Amino acid sequence: MYFETDAIVIKTVKAQNNDIFLTLFTKKAGKMEAVAMGAKSSRNHLAAASKPFVFGQFVLNTKSKTPKVQNVSIYDSHFRITDDLNTLAYGYYFLELCNYTIRDNMSDIEHFQLLAEIIDLLAKQQGNYRIMRCAYLIKLTQFTGHFPNLSNQCTVCQSEIDDFYFSIEDGGLICEHCRKEGKQVTKLNRAFIDVINYLHIKDIRISAKTKIHEGYLSKLINLFESYHQYHNQIYKINALDFLNSLIE
Repeated sequence: MYFETDAIVIKTVKAQNNDIFLTLFTKKAGKMEAVAMGAKSSRNHLAAASKPFVFGQFVLNTKSKTPKVQNVSIYDSHFRITDDLNTLAYGYYFLELCNYTIRDNMSDIEHFQLLAEIIDLLAKQQGNYRIMRCAYLIKLTQFTGHFPNLSNQCTVCQSEIDDFYFSIEDGGLICEHCRKEGKQVTKLNRAFIDVINYLHIKDIRISAKTKIHEGYLSKLINLFESYHQYHNQIYKINALDFLNSLIE
């Protein structure tokens, strides 16, 4: 049986033989594992398609337990991402977060389209990468079903909120009374809430060109990375080591 779908290669693992195992984010079926037989050889017809960031139409033979890549029509290899270390670091960061949060055999077209747009922006080296990082983290909470409560009612007791205390554990804003119960919180003001809502609803190509103060980005990136690690049970985001090494 053959299965045909648009897909993005989000991870590759080379086997001891000439095969390469691919983790694909497919448009029709979410995350799928597949093997590209003999793709380690540059002469193999699957070699060019068996690399991270490749976007194309994949034909998979699903007769075996691990589907085999039969053929690929590459739309864009996005090879230019590898031309710049900073761009490459951000690229691996987005792919890793995607891999941690998408589900096996469950389509998520909105998330798929967002990742495709982000990879395209990286390949063209367009937009502010820090804003793209922050926006992706925020949008990702909706895809995973963990979008935080940002209303004027406490997430815990439903009382009206005067000051904004963001609780990762409770999944949103809590009131002064609930904050005193030993919870670890991050103090936010209305401007932070407005930035979160803006990056949540705005198209990534538009928000990537928006001017947002670095102070807002730094705080929100740290907050939402911790938020995802807690709610999606991510032990460590390995690509952060690569990103931080470039900053240092």
